[in-house]
This record gives sequence, structure tokens and C-alpha cells, in this order.
Amino acid sequence: MGKPMNRSAQWWVAGWSGAAVLLRLPGLFANHFHADEALFASFARTIAVWRDPLLHMQPVDKPPLLFYLQALFYPLFGPVEFAARLPNFIASILLVPVTAVFAWRLYGEAKTAVMTAVIITCLPLTIQFSATAFLDPLLTFWLMTALMALVANKPGASGILLGLAVFTKYQAWLFVPLLLGLGLLRHCDWRFGRRWLAGFLPVLLLLLLLGMVRTGGIDLWSVQMANFGGLRLAWSWELLPRARAWLTLGQQALGSVWLLVALAFLGMVSLSNRRDRSIKAATTWLITLFGTGYLLLHWLLAVPVWDRYLLPLLPLAVVVAAHQLFIVRSNWVLGVLLFLLLAGAWGARNGRFPIGGQRNADDGASLVAVTLANLPYGTVLYDHWYSWQWRYHLFDKPVYASWQPSPDSLAEELAVFGADGHRHFLVLPDSAAARPFIRSVEAAGFDLQPVMLPEQTQMSLYEIIPSP
Repeated sequence: MGKPMNRSAQWWVAGWSGAAVLLRLPGLFANHFHADEALFASFARTIAVWRDPLLHMQPVDKPPLLFYLQALFYPLFGPVEFAARLPNFIASILLVPVTAVFAWRLYGEAKTAVMTAVIITCLPLTIQFSATAFLDPLLTFWLMTALMALVANKPGASGILLGLAVFTKYQAWLFVPLLLGLGLLRHCDWRFGRRWLAGFLPVLLLLLLLGMVRTGGIDLWSVQMANFGGLRLAWSWELLPRARAWLTLGQQALGSVWLLVALAFLGMVSLSNRRDRSIKAATTWLITLFGTGYLLLHWLLAVPVWDRYLLPLLPLAVVVAAHQLFIVRSNWVLGVLLFLLLAGAWGARNGRFPIGGQRNADDGASLVAVTLANLPYGTVLYDHWYSWQWRYHLFDKPVYASWQPSPDSLAEELAVFGADGHRHFLVLPDSAAARPFIRSVEAAGFDLQPVMLPEQTQMSLYEIIPSP
């Protein structure tokens, strides 16, 4: 497995990497920020303009590597949304050859490597997360490069790359057992382990040092756990709804329920041949059992059922599935699989699946920001729901976004400042949740004059004016 991939397979992998660019490019410019993306991009802009390069004054509860990479692109392209997506976009393209080479290093099969590239290129989850500013696409890239370096007998590089994964998102710690298992299975000597630690520990120390500079103490994830609400086991009555939700996400991630069935079938095939004692079979068992444990952990713990949590697991599942496809040796199965993959890829290219990046993810916050952008200093935008969006879209604008915890607080604010001579606006969602705020404004002696209604966006913008 140390020999290079044959030239024909290399060309196929390169070709599918090019197809990955074409499938992922539209979302780079068409999508708008989800609230989390807007928050992360606002951190990057703060770094880029050197306002707070160490993020001392920002509500950061994640490792900062993605934010610093995003900050590199803002001076090049200006304050545009796609600048914050470029690190993940580049990583998602590189993920195709990285995962293919990982498959080659594991199994030494050119067909498996090429099929891995095909599937990774076409899966809706990888396509629709490519043009986002979430942490998970970059995390997935670092994890796969760390695994690839490990099986390529480059322990120092693997340690550095896992350190970069931890520097991106603490979820990377979940993959340490897999790296440890692969290392013991394929190398199993102390010299290899020492070289791996020599790569990993300096990056980890850098993360700890940065945390000490920011907060004055050694603290990796307690703030994140506090914001997350802690961890607990799911209650018994939550298990069935959670299982259904994860299955639905799995179907959307693959683009078809039949692809989900096929993946489950190939997983069972990988476990059926217990007599095979080869390193390849042991590797397949290890990855399959790790993936099963990963899914069980996310089902049994009461963590949110989010599509992004499936993304780091998907390349591993693809590698095992691609290997099993050529054990099954059915051209009919392969043809149906390719048809389903291409159909799902085209839909994902146009953002048709409710996963990853979306064209309307901001509910119209960018349009509201454009409407308010040229108003004078002293203008106030009252809001309860979209404060992370305003951190980004009103970053260098004269409008002040004032978060209101309740309708009563808004009424108190208007009683003091509502007639101070400045313009005041209120943004509300297109739902019944807006009614208490509307009643509160009216009770305080003000009227709401529509500026932008839900026909244009999924939120409403009103100017607050004193009642006659």
C-alpha cells in the first residue's frame, strides 16, 4: 500500500475533484448566512480590521482557527459573505482527493479510491456544507488529512493535523479513539506514537496558550459546555423521536432513502465475513464499529439533532461503502447507485435539500441591513431574534442594534428614548411570536410604520413613530 496510485486512477480522482468545484460553486455566491455563520464571520471581521485580534471582547466559545483563516480573505475581497466561506470551500474541494488517497492507503484498490471520490463529490451533505461558514467542513478536512497521514506512515504530520482539527472544533476529540485504533492496528510501536505526539502536542499547547492570553486561565471547553447547556442522557421518551430525526437527516444527507438503505446494507456486508483476518478486514471492522459508536453517542446523548454533526463521519462511511461495493461485484447495484448519486448531486447544487447552506438562511437579514445601511448615527434597531445577524451585517454601519430580552424591556426603552429625536426601528419574525412586542409598542404610546413586510423577506421591519 506504500506504492503510488496508478496514473489512470489519479486522473479519475482529479476529474471528480474538478466536478466537485462545479457542483459547489453556485452556493458560494447564492447562499446567505445562518445565524451561527454570521456570528463566526463577525469574529473574522473583528480580526481582519485589527479591532480585537485576540477576540478578548467577543463571545467566543469555540477554537478560533477558522476565524483566523476567514480573516485572511476579508482584506482580499472586502466585506462580502463569500469571503467567510472560502476556507471551507477550498477544504471541501481538497476533501475529495484526500479521502480518495485515504481509501487507497487503506485498501490499495484503485477502484475503491475512484469510487470514494465519486461519492464524496456527489453527496448532498458535502455539497451544501461546502459553501458555508460553519466549523464542520474545515474540521472534516483536518480529520481526514490526519487519518490519511497516519495510514501513510507519517505520524508527525498526522499529529499536527489532528491538532489543527482540535484547533477548529473540540468535536475532533471524538476521533482520537479511531486514530489510536488505526495506529495500533497498522504500526503498533512506541517510536511511532512518540513521533505522533511530537506533532500533536505543540499545536495543543498553542491552543492552550492562546486561551490563557484571552481568558487568563487554561480552559478548553467549559465555556462552550456552559453555553451548550451541559450534557445528559436522552430521556426514554426522547429516544424514538430522536431516532426518526437522525434517520431523516441521514436520508437528506445522502439525497435518497435508497442510498441510506444501500449504505446500511454495505455496512452489514462489511461485518458479515468474520473469517477474514486480514488487515483490510480489521480496518473495515474498526471504522464500522467507530461509526456505529459515533451515531449511538449522538442518539443517546441529548445533543441537538443537527446535520453538521454527520459531516465528519460521512467520508469514513463512504470509504467503507466504496470498498464493499467491489466485494459485492454487482454492476446493476453500481449503476443504480451512480444514478441516485448524480440526481442528488444536481439537486444539492441548486440547494434543494434542507441541510447545510441555504439561500434564505438569514430570513432576509441582509436585505434589512441594506435598507438601514445609509441611515445616520443614532439610528436604533430593536430586535429579539436576530442579534447574531446584526453583528455581521451592521458591523461597520452607523445603526445600533439593541437586543431586547422581552416586550416589557422594549416598552421601558421606548419610554426613555423613543422620542429622543433619532429614528427607531423594530424587526419582527413572520410569526405569532411578534404579537407581544407589537402590543408592547402600542401600549408605550407608539405606532409601527411598515418599512419591509414578509412579501420581501421572512421578517418584518417597522419604524417606530410616536402616536398622534
